[in-house]
Amino acid sequence: MLRQLVPLAVAAGAFAVACAPDTPAALRTGRDVYGDNCSSCHGDSGGGGVGPSLENVLATWPSCGDQIEWITLGSSRWKVVHGTTYGANETPIGGVMPGHDETLSPDEIAAVAAFERVQYGGGDEATELAACGIDD
Repeated sequence: MLRQLVPLAVAAGAFAVACAPDTPAALRTGRDVYGDNCSSCHGDSGGGGVGPSLENVLATWPSCGDQIEWITLGSSRWKVVHGTTYGANETPIGGVMPGHDETLSPDEIAAVAAFERVQYGGGDEATELAACGIDD
């Protein structure tokens, strides 16, 4: 049975996503990390804003490991290590994605990547948790 995260409408556009009671802890952590660190650029519902939409996150990042590296490094350090494009579709880096390795733990980065892949990319919970290296 696929457990779904359910978006909730909230007053004043504040970020909130309710989780089913049996949602894995890592996805609940990822939801909280997303709300605190990512929603201001990628939107409360992952639809984009200053940063791109996360609706195609699975196509952009077929490998969760690559997505985790992107979140960890951010665009400036990604350019140094990998060049001026990102993702499987080699999108030119145009904006500024901050690196999160100084503000988030590796477990939090993996959790937010898994959350984005499930909530916005439509990935299967168990598949994406495993792909992101999470045993939950």
